[in-house]
Order: sequence, then C-alpha cells, then structure tokens
Amino acid sequence: MDDTGDVGADTTVQEDQGRGAFVLHVDSAEAGHVDVRRRKDRIVLVHTEVDEAYGGRGLAGRLVRAVFEAARSEGVALVPLCPYAQRWLGSHPEYLADVPLQTRQELGLPEPEMAGEEQ
Repeated sequence: MDDTGDVGADTTVQEDQGRGAFVLHVDSAEAGHVDVRRRKDRIVLVHTEVDEAYGGRGLAGRLVRAVFEAARSEGVALVPLCPYAQRWLGSHPEYLADVPLQTRQELGLPEPEMAGEEQ
C-alpha cells in the first residue's frame, strides 16, 4: 500500500465538505475520493474509491493519508470504517494512535506500541 510513488502528474487532494468527501485530482480531473462523515471530535472514513484508469499508482493511499493528516492538524480522532483505510493502517502504524482505543479494539486494530513489533 505504497502511497509515495510518482504518478507523473499534478496530484492534489482537497476536502469538499458539501459532498462529505476528500477528493483527489490528477491533472485537474477527478481520480478518486474518500467519503467521510464529520463529527464534533472525529472524522469517520466510510469509503475509499479510485477510478480504474488511475489504479495501481498509490492514489488510494494518498487519499487516506490526506484524511489522517487533516485530522491531525485539526486535533480530531479518526474512525476508519473503510476496509481499505484499515488495511492501510497496517502499513502505516504511525497513525494508529489517531484512532481511539475503543475503535481500535472494536475493529481489531493493533495498539500503537505493538504495531512495529508485528511487521
């Protein structure tokens, strides 16, 4: 789940609050999105989708990372209900602490201090 690869294009992720999504554009064309639900103290990741034409470039990972980074900058927690986001966390344990303890337990995610040991 590499999200650091070069897609060879101008790539941006911006939140569209009216749509309830973080939207990824490649050369100004929409290439994917993460549906989110905002709550007072958290962002819930519901679904991640990247257009097939842009698949295999790590763009889904870029989207999920952008949501996690936005939550960090706002000081809110994340709830990764999206199966992709949960798998992405397995490769990016540095973000596990951003998921509340109860949510980690309910979703079967590792504890942040254990995450490095499992790899």
